[in-house]
Amino acid sequence: MFGTRIKIKALKASIALVSAMLAMMPTAAMAQEDSVTQQVRELIGNYHVSGVTEESLANQSIEQMIKGLKDPYTVFFSQEDYGQFSNSLENSFVGMGARIGIDDQGVYLTEIFAGSPAEIAGLKKDDYVRAIDGVPASVTSIDEVRNKIVGKEGTKVKVTILRGTQEMTFEITRRGVNVPEVYSSSLTNGVGYIQITDFSSDADEDFDKQLKALQAKGLKSLILDVRNNPGGLVDTALNIAKHFVKEGTLIHTRDRNGVDDPVLITGGTTVDVPVYILANENSASASEVLSGALQDYNVAKVIGMQTFGKGSVQQILPLDKNNSLKLTVEEYLTPNKRKVNKVGITPDLKVDGPSAQFIAALHETGIADIRVNLTKHGATFNGVDLGFGFGSFREDGQWYVSTRGLAALIDAKITWNDTNHSVVITDANGAKEFPVEKGKLIIDYGTSYINLDLFASYFPQLHVTSQGDMASIQATKGN
Repeated sequence: MFGTRIKIKALKASIALVSAMLAMMPTAAMAQEDSVTQQVRELIGNYHVSGVTEESLANQSIEQMIKGLKDPYTVFFSQEDYGQFSNSLENSFVGMGARIGIDDQGVYLTEIFAGSPAEIAGLKKDDYVRAIDGVPASVTSIDEVRNKIVGKEGTKVKVTILRGTQEMTFEITRRGVNVPEVYSSSLTNGVGYIQITDFSSDADEDFDKQLKALQAKGLKSLILDVRNNPGGLVDTALNIAKHFVKEGTLIHTRDRNGVDDPVLITGGTTVDVPVYILANENSASASEVLSGALQDYNVAKVIGMQTFGKGSVQQILPLDKNNSLKLTVEEYLTPNKRKVNKVGITPDLKVDGPSAQFIAALHETGIADIRVNLTKHGATFNGVDLGFGFGSFREDGQWYVSTRGLAALIDAKITWNDTNHSVVITDANGAKEFPVEKGKLIIDYGTSYINLDLFASYFPQLHVTSQGDMASIQATKGN
């Protein structure tokens, strides 16, 4: 969803006009179709970016009208549906305040939010959820565990966890939790890292605080991570862009009549350090707005993959009976009027694979020496836990690690040999081939993982030590 301020007065006036017209309609006519359906028809017929007319929507239900648009971003909300959607924009949920993940041993806690009921109760990262209110928890379904933990605010839930070899039960009072959407870390060489998981209503304020904290430590370059960020509010993207562009245009918007109503950047500033944006195929909407704008103003270099390509703008409109319509009213373009919708933002440096993308960004900032410490549920980069892993797992007592990540560490190239069904890694000293074979290379959902010890034996510039569920990988770019 990408909310904005455009033409809200005109759209509200349209709703008022519909209501007035309904008041004057004969009772028999109103009986044939309720007011909400008529409101939806008029709003779509007058404001949807496609230019569809009211006449072409005649005698169609709300479901039929929206389906015919072939626009996944125009959505009808009941009062309950809108409440859930609004909570997602506010990034607020009722529960215990923790993220969960799953592995071969079951569902575990991947993050405990500061000040949350989970933290107050004493739950910790990597605790396994074994029971909820005395009932054994699923070890195969995150959704099943989540649905049993969330509930009405003020109610209690007992969560039994496994920590090491000890089981413990905690009673937690559910309450509203604001899920963090901005994370930051200070790396070596004055490199700052900020991840934005979505552009919710308060993400811009969090970004401002965390950027200032990094600057106070002596910021020399910044990595801005919007990978897998689905978007959010235009005002949030605008306020974040103001940290990088003093005056200009965030986006050009184009309605069904081709009228451009640009969103302007005013009263901004600059960070005066190199900026690198990490983006991937799941970076959408406001993520693309920010990436495209900073790219067009030569403020940032985009690293990763072609982004999702959601270049449309939606507006939330109230309807009768406490219903709402999220309507696509415009398409947007970058400041240089590059098309985004169904195209996306093209990276300056194309890099595939999460760990390889981050390593490429570190190399761009000038960090050549990188140490990755692997654990069962994650990884640290030069001693810093950034909340995401390297792409690794253990099987038959061996570590298997992201092929792309390892290649990035030693600045090597990857090719696929279809004839031999193998991965070829090439560095300055030549090429080594790794066939898809037990103990050597594993392909899982299109991603390859290489036996870490085998890789290190072929590329001695990679230094590896491992013990049980932990491993350390160290490399210097080009050496």
